[in-house]
Amino acid sequence: MNVLSIGLTHRSPGRALGVIVLGLAVSLFSAGFASPPGATPVSPVIAMAEVSCGLRPCLSGPGVSAPGVDVDCLPTADRPTPVILIHGTRADKTINWSYLGPELADLGYCVYSVDLPDRGQAPIAESVAALATRVEEVMASTGARRVSLFGHSLGGIVARDYVKRGGGLHVVDDLIAMGTPHFGYYTEPPGDQVDAAVNTECPACWEQASGSEYMNALNVGDLTPGSISYTSIITARDQMALPLSSQYLPENGRVANILLQEACPDHQVDHLMLAFDSLVRDWVVNALDRQGPADGDRSVDCEPAP
Repeated sequence: MNVLSIGLTHRSPGRALGVIVLGLAVSLFSAGFASPPGATPVSPVIAMAEVSCGLRPCLSGPGVSAPGVDVDCLPTADRPTPVILIHGTRADKTINWSYLGPELADLGYCVYSVDLPDRGQAPIAESVAALATRVEEVMASTGARRVSLFGHSLGGIVARDYVKRGGGLHVVDDLIAMGTPHFGYYTEPPGDQVDAAVNTECPACWEQASGSEYMNALNVGDLTPGSISYTSIITARDQMALPLSSQYLPENGRVANILLQEACPDHQVDHLMLAFDSLVRDWVVNALDRQGPADGDRSVDCEPAP
């Protein structure tokens, strides 16, 4: 089953069932992606390698990058910093970034992506290591001295961990997270029973839970270290990364929390659909194009062109 982002971080059994159904639909959609002509087909299931998948095979995505993503690209004076996209739990680079990846590439950014181990279900430390490898590859191929990171849900946590403990402190320019439970998610009973049943083979799901040993360790000390600009994009319609307060980082001159409905109260987008939203795209571009994080005081077009 492939569920974009957090997986079953819900408020009710009804929502949990909806996520399960959506996961099955996305899995079928993923299976429909074909490899480019001449490419070696990628199996949806790969053998267990140096990834902790327990007794089952590890899962992989289709392995196909979104159009315009992961192609040869040289940064320009206007777009000097490559952008690396980091998907969420039970997602992959193919589906998660099929809209925002091409949109950013069309605007002139050098855009890259990473497939996290076991579709983001592996222990988060393994995803951080995968991101570190991808950053090295991107910097080597582009000659860039810094990269910007853009993560959806779990992807934002992986980005923060890479900056704080994974060696990325001095190579990241912007860190943008959307729908990310920086302080962990909490599932109210009886939904927690569904979590217990479905997430048995998802270490990352439990590590993202509020009060987990992982979250406590990640959030010791400075939450937004270095000279990096941090932007957290939040929707009031999020039904998964809850409570909503967990998505807010302590603000300072380098940190901005952007609640989409503050400027556009009627905007309808939930946790999953953040990755397919033109208003989110505009906030991401605003964060990438300016010194510092996104400008929460800017004038916002609530109906941007798709």
